[in-house]
Amino acid sequence: MSDAAVTLSGGAVVSSTRREEVSARIRRALLTGELRPGQRIKEVGLAEALGVSRPTLRESLQQLIHEGSLVHVPYKGIHVAAPTPEELRDVAEVRMPLETMAAIRLSHDPHGSAMDGVREALEVHLAAIGSGDALEAHVTHLALHKAIWDQAASPTLTKIWPLVGSQIHIALSVDQAVRHDPERDVALHRRLVRVIEQGDEAAIAAEVEEHIRRSVDEVLRRLP
Repeated sequence: MSDAAVTLSGGAVVSSTRREEVSARIRRALLTGELRPGQRIKEVGLAEALGVSRPTLRESLQQLIHEGSLVHVPYKGIHVAAPTPEELRDVAEVRMPLETMAAIRLSHDPHGSAMDGVREALEVHLAAIGSGDALEAHVTHLALHKAIWDQAASPTLTKIWPLVGSQIHIALSVDQAVRHDPERDVALHRRLVRVIEQGDEAAIAAEVEEHIRRSVDEVLRRLP
């Protein structure tokens, strides 16, 4: 698919939050497969498809490069990020012990305000899945896992999230793009929160590992 053929539904962008709207529409194209891993981003065609100026598009592209969704390749331009299987596995291996630590900390007060924050993030994510909006489901998926880290109230986890979170964002983007399964998504996240509430540390560690490792294994089986 050429860049000029990318529809990125929504017509010309005219609001004062133009850069954010453009970024959101590119994210949606990434999640739906209109823009594919490794594909080169050509500014002229994409700016025309979006109905925006090239300077505005460049601002959005730089934001997405910062997030990790796009990468700038020297002498080759901007491309859609295409993490290797090894990189996806590395992210999972780094993420599992840290998310387990966060979940266990939360389990010490299953009826407290911290768990309320996680439960609220879960409900927002479930509502997004139910809406059928792929971008909103992705955003709230990332927000749910971030809530687990944030609500654990660990200064160390808070410091680590900006680095690890960008890699989790990419991994979840790939997951949603290649394995769209809303019913599975609902069941997995309901069970994850329920296991944290129940407070068995061994069960929590096993569930977090299963949640993360199974997801990456399924994604890797579907990658070309």
